[in-house]
Amino acid sequence: AATRSRPAFMAARSSAATEPLPPTLLPITFSVFAQMIGEGIAISSLPLHMTLLGASPLEVGLATSCFSVAQMVCCPALVSLSSRFGRALVLRVCLGGATLSSLLIAASGSTAGIVTGRFCAGVFAASVPVAQAAATDIVSGPQTARALSRVSAANQAGVVVGPAASALLIGLFASCGVAPPLRLRCAFAASAVLSLAVLVASVLPGGRRNAESVAAAAAREGAGGGGGGGDGGSVSPVPPVVGVGAVAQPLLRLLAVMLGWSLTLSVSTYGLFAPFALGYGQSQLSATFSAGAACTILVQIALFPRLVAALGEHLAATCGAIAVAVGLGSCSLVHAPLPLHTGLYLLNRAGSGVADTATATLVARSSRGKEQRSRNLGLIQSSRAAARIATPLVSGELFRRSCAAPKPWSGTLPYHLCAACMLAAASIPLLLRRSEREAEEATEAQLREGTAAAAR
Repeated sequence: AATRSRPAFMAARSSAATEPLPPTLLPITFSVFAQMIGEGIAISSLPLHMTLLGASPLEVGLATSCFSVAQMVCCPALVSLSSRFGRALVLRVCLGGATLSSLLIAASGSTAGIVTGRFCAGVFAASVPVAQAAATDIVSGPQTARALSRVSAANQAGVVVGPAASALLIGLFASCGVAPPLRLRCAFAASAVLSLAVLVASVLPGGRRNAESVAAAAAREGAGGGGGGGDGGSVSPVPPVVGVGAVAQPLLRLLAVMLGWSLTLSVSTYGLFAPFALGYGQSQLSATFSAGAACTILVQIALFPRLVAALGEHLAATCGAIAVAVGLGSCSLVHAPLPLHTGLYLLNRAGSGVADTATATLVARSSRGKEQRSRNLGLIQSSRAAARIATPLVSGELFRRSCAAPKPWSGTLPYHLCAACMLAAASIPLLLRRSEREAEEATEAQLREGTAAAAR
């Protein structure tokens, strides 16, 4: 059959932007949310907690880095196993690992125990790509982008809720007379209870039925030839590879690394830059980070599906990357008025939400079959983990070297370098779209030749 016309395809995408998603997606996203709450608690509270235990800055950095190293190494393997043994089973394993890691930290009064707990958390930190793979199993066609945006929003929401939950729990335990050194450990115990509760719910009859529905959707896709490329579910066969399409996945991983770097600059490096350039205190930093995360969630839920319906995944990814570049480069230079600086920072975070989810959608779109799609989604997550290991060191050194520059350029070197790289990377989705169109034209030419030969 010939390729659909552009207006018909856009109409299908517009319809998918409002069509209800399958109810089986909700437990999958909630599993991600539950695991990421623990990550939110760890990111916001562990550095101070370890410092109070007498940990050196090197040990605090080790606890952060070992999580990313373990995730980078183990994530692709877990996602690959989910194709073999089932998404639901591996999601349960990830929840079990999150429970174990939180309990290890809660039970430990030493930095060594906390580092061990964080390493364990990294080993099982594959819930996001496994959930993304499950989402692309149960939805079809243009709904893929919308389903993936729900998974990304659940990921961000857990990171946002985690610090707030930590503060509330610590306050609650303080009112109950719990000794100060034990309060955060009790908060991790509560996080373990939540992960365990979600895990238990997933093995009850209702949870098993949902797992069976996901497995059945994956089996139907496999029986249908594994056409996971174009739209993410049971779709028409992927066109032949043309031009840069042969290296689509490495290019998308490069884009993911650039987005990971921009997130480092938006959070950890911004924690150095904002006090230095703007005089921010901890309360202003926390408020800015919370606003940025909330902006990302809102964009992923409300704006991203409509943007894809109007422009397509490729243009959405490019627009998001450009917004990141403009936001990063400008907010590092514009310090006043403060609302303008904050607006540019939020533009960067909004663009990151669009580009990150669009990149995952393009990974699914350009993969051939369920197993390859799962592997590629795992490698994207592994690439992000690698970025979290290297970019804080690079950004911190670039920031230090540029602090002596005259204002308003002081401290801005990592932001401008990342913005330039993001502008260059923004062309990647456009190159892939051109490659896809060339492939579609080649397919149409083959079909026309076959039809003419049959007529003769």
